[in-house]
Amino acid sequence: MILVKIAMVGVTIVVMMAVAREQRWPQRAGVVAVCTPTPAPNSGRDESWYACSQGLITGYRNLEVDSCTSAGIVAHREIWRCTRPLGSLPGA
Repeated sequence: MILVKIAMVGVTIVVMMAVAREQRWPQRAGVVAVCTPTPAPNSGRDESWYACSQGLITGYRNLEVDSCTSAGIVAHREIWRCTRPLGSLPGA
């Protein structure tokens, strides 16, 4: 009987972790960083711009490995200029 209870608790924990990942609870709670596309300051350029918020655990995302350069921090969000659109957004 005790093994059944332990198994049920284990299954419940696994299901909750899967739901948390699918619903993006850490991103919405601000625990990990999230990046979103943002309009370019100058129209007509062939670049992609992203604004990344700081995560409580992860801090700001580093998009340098994706051929991006930081344009600075504005209103608690780090702005990144990328030469091409990112395949998947960090934290999304």
